[in-house]
Amino acid sequence: MSSVYGRLPVSGHYLRKRLRFAGFARRLAVFALVLLVTAMVIYRLGAIAPQALIGLLLLVAAIASVALLISGVGLVRVWYRGLDGGRAAMGAFFLALLTLFPFALMIYLAFVNPRANAAYTEALAPEGVQATVAAPPSDSWTSFFAAPAAPEQPSIVSGRRFVAEAPRVFQAARMVVEDSGWEVQAIVAGDPSQPKAPTPAEGDLGISGMTGVPIPTPRDSVDLDAAADPFAVPESDQYRIEAVARDLLFGLPSDMVIRIAADDGETYVDMQSVSRSTGIDLGENRRLVEGFLTDLDTAMAGLESIAAGE
Repeated sequence: MSSVYGRLPVSGHYLRKRLRFAGFARRLAVFALVLLVTAMVIYRLGAIAPQALIGLLLLVAAIASVALLISGVGLVRVWYRGLDGGRAAMGAFFLALLTLFPFALMIYLAFVNPRANAAYTEALAPEGVQATVAAPPSDSWTSFFAAPAAPEQPSIVSGRRFVAEAPRVFQAARMVVEDSGWEVQAIVAGDPSQPKAPTPAEGDLGISGMTGVPIPTPRDSVDLDAAADPFAVPESDQYRIEAVARDLLFGLPSDMVIRIAADDGETYVDMQSVSRSTGIDLGENRRLVEGFLTDLDTAMAGLESIAAGE
């Protein structure tokens, strides 16, 4: 007499070992990512000093590296030994990679860009630019982005030449600066190296006979108009725009100089961008200059199409 259990399929149950540190690695990766975002936000709000930000960034990199190492070892054990906990290890691995990505990007940019803190077009005087690049940074970011002992040549970008009058090019540059959100410091119309015309002495009209007296304009209204429109300058054949641009991540300032000059029926635009507080800009100034000139090309094309349609 055969047993009924003899005809049943063979089955069994076994216990799978579980990764011991997969959950810990995932918590580390989450903490590093949250700490990175929090550090950048509170620095942009001005709540911490650059030294504190550098310390936090180093701590974030260390924590994320530990999480990446633990999760990587765990994934290898899951693959070869079939241990449980692969989902937690996989989550920790990708979160750690996401946290370390900005650091890897900074290292890559440091290798592919010159070790300098400026970019300019070829028309600017090299002596002035080299003096600016060799100048030491002014704050504590020096310890993190220290300028090299022998600064490399800054990035050189080709300027722009337009078959248009200088006021029209200035109008396009004004549109691009406003759209970029840069902080305008000063705008000069005319050649700043030329001396200004002398003003008549007090009580002397400068001419003989009678002359009309203009109606005085209240000073408050003049100040308000100038503050509302910093680009309100008279038409000229030369313009100089000084502005401050900030990078998207840390908000570090770069001093911008845009020069617009008429030349034999054409108008030439050259530009300079210098980081104020870092010795190495990781190519940020070159990207600012190239982005502005590209947008200027688009703005000039738009103005020319409008003028052709009128």
